[in-house]
Amino acid sequence: MFNSSKTHSLSVPSEAGSVPVFAQKALDRCHIVFPDCDQPTSAIVYEQQYYAYTKFFTNSIKAQNTARRLIEKGKKVVLTRVRKGFVLWLYEPEAQRAK
Repeated sequence: MFNSSKTHSLSVPSEAGSVPVFAQKALDRCHIVFPDCDQPTSAIVYEQQYYAYTKFFTNSIKAQNTARRLIEKGKKVVLTRVRKGFVLWLYEPEAQRAK
C-alpha cells in the first residue's frame, strides 16, 4: 500500500520550538481523493498517512506560524522544503489514494 523506500529522516535544520521541515524529495508524493469528491489533489505520504497539499509559502516564518496555528487547533501538519520555498500539508484521515 505504501512505498517505504524513501525515508523521512532527511529534515532541514530548524530552530528550537519550530515545526520540523522535511526535504520534499525524501517523502513519497501521490494524488488522493476524498469520500465526497472525485477530484484528485496532490499529497504526500508521511508515516503511512496521507497529507494533502494546503499552501505554498516563500517565507519560512509565515510557513512556521501557519503550521503552529493549525497544530494548536489540533490538526496534524507537515512542512516540506522545495526549491522556491515551503509547502504546508494537512493530514487527511479519510482520504484514499487516487487510482
